[in-house]
Amino acid sequence: WLKFLQLGGAFCAGSNLSWATLLSCLLQALCLDVGLRPAMGSDEPRRKRPRSRPDPVEAPAPSGDLLGGLYDFLPPPDPAKDAAAKVAAVKNHMTRPKLPPEERSRVIFLDIDGVLLPVGSVETIVVDGVSLPVRDTVRESDFAIAALGNLRSIVQQTGATLVLSSEWRRTESLRSSIAAVLKSQDIPIFRETTPIFHPKPEIQEAHPIVAWCERRAREIGKWLKDHPEVTAWVALDDLDFAWADQVRSAGTPWMKVRSVLTDKKSCLSEEGAQEAVRILLNPPPDPKVPPPRRLVLEDSSASGSGLLCSTEDSAPERLRLG
Repeated sequence: WLKFLQLGGAFCAGSNLSWATLLSCLLQALCLDVGLRPAMGSDEPRRKRPRSRPDPVEAPAPSGDLLGGLYDFLPPPDPAKDAAAKVAAVKNHMTRPKLPPEERSRVIFLDIDGVLLPVGSVETIVVDGVSLPVRDTVRESDFAIAALGNLRSIVQQTGATLVLSSEWRRTESLRSSIAAVLKSQDIPIFRETTPIFHPKPEIQEAHPIVAWCERRAREIGKWLKDHPEVTAWVALDDLDFAWADQVRSAGTPWMKVRSVLTDKKSCLSEEGAQEAVRILLNPPPDPKVPPPRRLVLEDSSASGSGLLCSTEDSAPERLRLG
């Protein structure tokens, strides 16, 4: 400070400046350098020295194995693969044999569960003794694609029309979704559905499965009576219609010789499709009817030999059901 006062005194003496003026100039210079307010009495506006900011660091691009996004787990789109899949689908559709004109004198009675759709692939619930899907619709992915192709092969070789005999005909939503699946595979949708009957109580009490088969046979028989133009037909089902024939009532058609029994899991096979074609193109004759005899069904849980069902044209034998 002593050195500063000496220099300041010499500067003031040589420049005719007062000490007050010199100190004011020095303070203003110091304030501007550090960004503080200027000295009192100064006319210069207040200024702040802008803070120096670091250069922005660019965030790294998210890597493919991060799971921050909703769809990060999906593989990246592959336009070439998608285009190839579309071409394959169109080619597959174009290479299918063209369907012949509809032949309404030939009919396929179509079950769904166990014929086109593997048993157990769709969750079901029993309503009034009938097993129906929990969902009110079915999707194409639920069905056995090979079985759908085999069904189309039958139609392509015979021109036969479809009549839905499955229990799934009971609701409009199921009928519509089944029709959509058939259409997606270039299969004509069903022309009608069979009527809905009740099982016979006496057979239902002895053996529910036999009652189910017998009821379906009567439903098919009623539809055929209402459509006399039909001269050839086949039933595709996972039920063995030999049971229905064993308790057949007069007027109900013989079912076993005009049916194809499918596997519940693998559904309609290529061999089954060829058998159906043979039945439609060369309808088999009805079995020879023996002299009228009585068939008695006994409930194994009951004593005695109470009559449960009788037919006029069944073979002389006794069946114990239960």
